[in-house]
Amino acid sequence: MRSPLRLSAFIIMGSLFGLGCEVAPRQDPLSETAVIPETTEVKQGVVGDVLLRCDEPRDGSYVEVVQTATGYEAASYAEVNDPWDCRCTYTQRTVLGQYTQCRKSTVDPRIMNCYRIEPNGTTGKVVLSTTRIERTQMVIGGSQTVSYQELNIAAINQDPGQTPRKDFNYDMENCQ
Repeated sequence: MRSPLRLSAFIIMGSLFGLGCEVAPRQDPLSETAVIPETTEVKQGVVGDVLLRCDEPRDGSYVEVVQTATGYEAASYAEVNDPWDCRCTYTQRTVLGQYTQCRKSTVDPRIMNCYRIEPNGTTGKVVLSTTRIERTQMVIGGSQTVSYQELNIAAINQDPGQTPRKDFNYDMENCQ
């Protein structure tokens, strides 16, 4: 059995030398995705191509949809504190779903639907859908109105053991 003094010394020495505090690698800024003219189906691209990325500037979290070897994958990323050492943070990646097909709007490539096709040919229980919403509100105490656009992302995953639905809202200018 370890003595409390020995354990305390290990914790103090570990904190002095920064044991367990590895800085998570940062993602490089992504280039803008290209619109595929006159089609709604996304063409097979290179593994790692980003179809959609939405950033939250306040906390650095983001959601992205990327091309994989077997189709497409959506994931959310968030900077979280290490539960064992509050001085350390790391990037937590949560897979929202894996899809066999994605379709983009020809009007705006940020508006898309991704879904999984099951072996029997039916649409699966895993879907990602984005919606552009324009909001108009009146300024309190005045007669001015303010309009802005948001992109809502609904990630539905009804596979066993998964969170059935996650929703994200981003300003349109934070999505590419």
